Amino acid sequence: MTFQYHFTDFGAFKPYVGAGVNYTMFFSQSATGGTITYSHLHNSFAPAAQIGFDYMIDRHWGFNVDVKKLWLRPDWNGTNNAGTALTGKVNLDPWLIGAGVTYKF
Repeated sequence: MTFQYHFTDFGAFKPYVGAGVNYTMFFSQSATGGTITYSHLHNSFAPAAQIGFDYMIDRHWGFNVDVKKLWLRPDWNGTNNAGTALTGKVNLDPWLIGAGVTYKF
């Protein structure tokens, strides 16, 4: 979820910036090969920043493009092949790039 500020003085081009929070869920995790026999990333909240724009082609139709940056630090636990329990934090800092079609009623 991000809160956005839209700049409105550019006609059909509507740039915006945003800030908020992201919740990431990790699915289908597995450990393959190596010395780790079990690996699990925990679901996690992260701060998010966003920049993008909407461009309205006409009164109803348009498209949008945005880029988000997350600073994700999920907890991790695992087991090595000697049976020793391991824990830690993982630093994941993904960039999310999106595009879409807009229709306003």
